[in-house]
Amino acid sequence: MQTVLFFPGFQENEETRDYSKTIKAIELGGYKVIFVDINWVRTTMEDWLATAKKEYSKYNSQEVVLAGFSFGAMIAFCLAVDTNPSELWLFSLSPYFYEDIHSKHMKKSWLSAIGHRRVLAFDKLYFSKMSKEIMCKTKVFAGSKELEKWPGFNHRFLEAGKMVANSESFVIEGVEHDVADDKYVQIIRDNI
Repeated sequence: MQTVLFFPGFQENEETRDYSKTIKAIELGGYKVIFVDINWVRTTMEDWLATAKKEYSKYNSQEVVLAGFSFGAMIAFCLAVDTNPSELWLFSLSPYFYEDIHSKHMKKSWLSAIGHRRVLAFDKLYFSKMSKEIMCKTKVFAGSKELEKWPGFNHRFLEAGKMVANSESFVIEGVEHDVADDKYVQIIRDNI
C-alpha cells in the first residue's frame, strides 16, 4: 500500500479545515494517509521542508505520494524536486514562487501578510527551474472560482500543467480555494 504524505494549507492543521473528507477520499483510493503537521509560527519554507524531509525519510520513495493544499502544495512541490516520490498531487498550488512574487498579479498586502522572512525564502524558489527537475507523475488540481478570483493562482495552475513533465490538470467547477469542498473531494476521488 502506498503512503500519501499530506501537507496542509498555511496556518492550518487537521482541525482548522475538514481535511477528514479529503483524507477519506484518498484512503478510499487504497492509500494510507499521513497528515504532516507543520509548525507555521515564526518559520519559513526551509523549516517546513526540514519537517517534510524528516517525515519522508521514514518511507521508501517509490511507495510515497506527496500531496498538499495551498502552501502545503508548495511544500510537496519543493520536496519532490529533492526526492523521487512515486507521484505528486498539488491541490490549489499557491503562487508564491520567485516568478509570482515579482509578477503584476502579486499584491504588496499579500506579501506583508505572510511576513518578510517568508517572502525572502519564497524569493529563492524558481518555479521555472524547479519544475524541470520533477520527474514523477503529477496531478494539479484547482477550483474554478479561485482561478477566476486570483489571476496569480490561475497563472501558477496553468504553468504547472505546462512546465511539469508528465502532469495532468483538473479544474473543479464552482469551487473556491477549499480542498474539503464536496465537489473538490469528488474530483480527487475520481482521479487518484
